[in-house]
Formats: sequence, C-alpha cells, structure tokens
Amino acid sequence: MTATPYISAALIFISIGSVGQDLEKLGKKDMMKVSGGINYSNIFYNAQGIPNRRQPYTYFLNGNISANIMGISLPYTFSFSNNQLSYTQPVNIQSLNPTYKWVKGYLGITAMNFSSYTLNNHLFSGAGVELTPKGFKCAVLYGRFKKALEYDFASGSDINMSYKRIGWGTMAQYEKNGQSIKITYFAAKDDASSLVFIPVESSIKPMENTALSVGAKTTVFKKLTFEAEYAISALTLNTRVSPDFQSAPKNKLPGIFTPNSTSAFYNAYKSSLGYRSKNYGISFNYERIDPGYKTLGAYYFNNDFENFTIAPSITLIKGRLNISANTGLQRNNLDNAKLNSTRRWVGALNMSYNINKSWNINSSFSNFTTFTRQKPQTDPFYKNTLDTFNVYQVSQSAMLSFIYSFGKSDFKQSVSVTGNYQISGQRQGAFSDPGAVGNTALIAAPATVRNGNCSYTILFQPSKTSVTIAFNINQSSMQEFDAVYIGPSLNFARAIYKNLVRLSLGSTYNKGYTNAIKTNDVFNHRCSITYAPKFQNEKVGKMGFSLNATYLQNLQTGQSTRSFNEFTGTVGLNYNF
Repeated sequence: MTATPYISAALIFISIGSVGQDLEKLGKKDMMKVSGGINYSNIFYNAQGIPNRRQPYTYFLNGNISANIMGISLPYTFSFSNNQLSYTQPVNIQSLNPTYKWVKGYLGITAMNFSSYTLNNHLFSGAGVELTPKGFKCAVLYGRFKKALEYDFASGSDINMSYKRIGWGTMAQYEKNGQSIKITYFAAKDDASSLVFIPVESSIKPMENTALSVGAKTTVFKKLTFEAEYAISALTLNTRVSPDFQSAPKNKLPGIFTPNSTSAFYNAYKSSLGYRSKNYGISFNYERIDPGYKTLGAYYFNNDFENFTIAPSITLIKGRLNISANTGLQRNNLDNAKLNSTRRWVGALNMSYNINKSWNINSSFSNFTTFTRQKPQTDPFYKNTLDTFNVYQVSQSAMLSFIYSFGKSDFKQSVSVTGNYQISGQRQGAFSDPGAVGNTALIAAPATVRNGNCSYTILFQPSKTSVTIAFNINQSSMQEFDAVYIGPSLNFARAIYKNLVRLSLGSTYNKGYTNAIKTNDVFNHRCSITYAPKFQNEKVGKMGFSLNATYLQNLQTGQSTRSFNEFTGTVGLNYNF
C-alpha cells in the first residue's frame, strides 16, 4: 500500500497568477512597485489599381498597468480600436507562493517540477513546500491532479469523463563542488468512488501510478563530467481489478506499489559524458525510454525511442577558429511490436574563423534524414508488396558568409557576402536502407532554394549616418516549377538632434520570373522617423513618437497582370513608466 505525506503551510499573503511573495520586502521602500504603459497608433491605407486589402483608417489604443506588492502581481490590460474593445483583469486567486530566504510555499492551483520522468509541471490543486538551504534542495507536495467529471448524458459521450485523482510526492537533492545526487518520488491514484454513473462500455478506468527516479552528476579532474538518471514508472490501468500475484507482473517496487493484471513497469535512462579542455571538448549523450512509458505527473510523454548523440568542438589559432558539431541517431519500435520502424539522423556543423580584425568567415551545414521501413507480414500467402511503402525523407541546408571591415574609426566600411542553399524531398518505394547519412541522389525531384546576398555599408561615425547598398537573388525550384527574384536595395539612416531623432529611408526593387517568364516588377519605398525625448527626472518614465510609411509600386508585366500602388502609413505615440 502507498502512503501519502501530510503537508501543512502557514499562509499570509494572496498571490495572483501563481507568483511568489517575498516577505523580506515587508516594510521596505520597494515593497510596492507600479509600472505600465500606453500606446496609441493610427494606420492609414490607400490602394490604386486594386480593391483595398484593409480598412482605409484604423486606430489602436492599448495599455497596461501592473502593481507589484511584495511579489504579488496585479496586472490590468486593455485594448481599444475601431474594430473591437477588450480588457483583462486577471485578479482571480489561483495560488499562494510565500517566500522567505530559502523557503518557498505553494498553495492553490499551482505546479512543481521534480523530474521530466516523474513530476513535470503538472497543475494540481493543493499544497507544497520547497526548501533550498546551501547545497540542498528538498520539496514535498500533495493535491488533486484531476477533478471528477461525470458522464455527459446530453451528448452520450464519455470523452470528458474523469475520476478524481490525488497525487503526492517528494524530492531531495544535494549538490557541492560539481557533484550532486537527486532522488524523486511521485505517486497518484484515482478515486474509484468519485463518479456516480459509469457506462458499462466506457473505456475510462481508474488508474494508479508510482514513479521513482535517481540522478547523479560528478566531475573528475575538473574536465571530465558524467551525468545520469534512471527512472521507473509503475502504472495500473484499472484499479478495480483485484490483485492477483499469479497474473500480475513481477513487482519491481515492493512496499510502495501493489500491481494487478492491468499493471506494467516501464524504464527510462538518460546519461551524458563530457570532456572539456582549454581548446577542445566532446560530449556523448544517450537516452532511452521504453514503449508505453508515462506517468500521471506529466501531460505528455515521448516514449518508444532511443537517442545517441555526440557533440565535439575545437578551438584553434589562439581562439580565432572555432569548429563545433552535433550529430545524433534516433530509432523507435524498441520492442519490435509495430509494423513500422523509423530511424532519424540529425547532424549539424558550424565554423567561424576570425582571420584578423578585418576578416570574418562563418559557415554551417545541417542534415535531417528519416527512413521508415514497413515490416513484412508473416503470412504464407502474402506477397511483399508493402516494401513500396518504405519512405525516405531528407532535408539539408548550408550557409557561407564573408565579412570584411575596413576604414578609420570615424569612417567605417564593411562588405558582406552571404549564400544559402537548401534541398529537401522524399522517396517512397521498394529500395534498401539508404544508411544514416543523407543521400539526396535517391530523391528524384527534390525541392531546392538558393539565396545570395551581398552588401556594402558606410558608417560616418561623427554624424551617426549610415548608407547600405545591397543586392539579393533568390531561386526556388520544385519539379517543373522554377521561380527567381532578383533586385537591389538602398538604405539610409541618420541620428539627429542629439541622437534623440532617428531617420531611416530605403528602397528595394525586385524582378520576379516564373519558368523564365517575367511575372513581377515591384518597387518598395520605406520611410521611418522615431523620436524619444528624455525627461530630466527619469522616474517620470519614457515617451516615444514614431512615423512609418511604406509605398508599394507593382508595375504591369504582361497582359494578364495590371499595375497598382499601395500606401500604408503609421503614426504612433507611446509612454512607459
């Protein structure tokens, strides 16, 4: 039989929205803080050549104010426009979290986290306490994890029906000088008598769960670290079934769990081994979760998978060259009970090279592949046509950029060139295992995206003025479809009036081609002005003014298209305190 710990807490202050109360601030100047802001925006729109795609005029007024009293947050927000009016006043009492030094309490509708394998931020209505003295961390909780919901006679459905579920748990951890050990315990049980009516055909049954986890971390020679966690979860699907030691599985948690014929035990493992020196490092990670693993202390669990990952890194040439990689393999169907088996491989490589103060090179490559194999059936009259359902998916991307900076301190210049390449696709049919590394040769008509950008920037430091000239090209290809966008852009920015006013101007021109036929010819002009005055007394707050305008010109490119113009302007005023 399981035992439920008794928890009591002294409650002093009310918390709104699950925030804590810092009792150390009682009587001090900062025990109460008020903050907020208000923003007013006007949007003007007009189109010529096409119907308007939005309202000609829209205004928005929104704001917020929040009072914080010793950690108690009382927020209020509102939003008003010529489209709608809304406001929120979240002052419903949800939880009480008084804190004092290394003691924190929980009461009401709240959540706690022990481990990702036992209790993982599941909401409950109850009480808990967390103690964090130097080197130690201890916690206990008790509460209702689900309330009883009766059968819905109106709809004739039991989809929302649930038993009342009570849960309890404890956690203890000690950590010092890179060494730590952690033990967690969580249990939950449905009250089989909490529902008045239960349909005979209902699949909703009262459940019971006990989960334990043990974790440890250690550091050897200040360079080698090892971390591991093991968890076991005992789950009973129907507590109404009487315990029968002949039909029940072997009890792996004697004394704290009593199984019956609907019970099962599941395991989860996670470990990490890492080595780090001044110039290089490497880490190995392993995780395995049994098929069906779950606990009643978490909303969702990924299970039936095994992960292997490795992440090496190296620093060379006095720290100027950095190379890192991260690659891993995942597989499922660990018990070979499913008709489909899936294997995924993910790999990433990053490199940065600061040749000197002027030159910088960055590159990256990533690969994601998935192979799903249909398991043949053991039928003497069955022909292995299901091999045609084998599916192979691949997605790869690469990036390379060069940045060259030069000039004097008051007249800086830079040139950058960046290229990106992406390819993705899938194949379905009768083919053998392509292996872990992505093989794009198996994809008949992959989708590819190529993008190139080069820019030249001048910065006049004394006048806070910058000018950028750029050129961009983008190509997307997929089967018989090929689209290209190409064009230059010009941007100008300057700070004036003691750097309180920021002016920005820009224009972009793009031509678009679809299967070598010109389909787009677009100019986009932008203007922006921001003003942020400073008050003599900073406690008064901050104010800002903004003006933005965009003018789009879409030129006629053929008989099937027509030219049109669009103007969008925004005037905004905001104040924060």
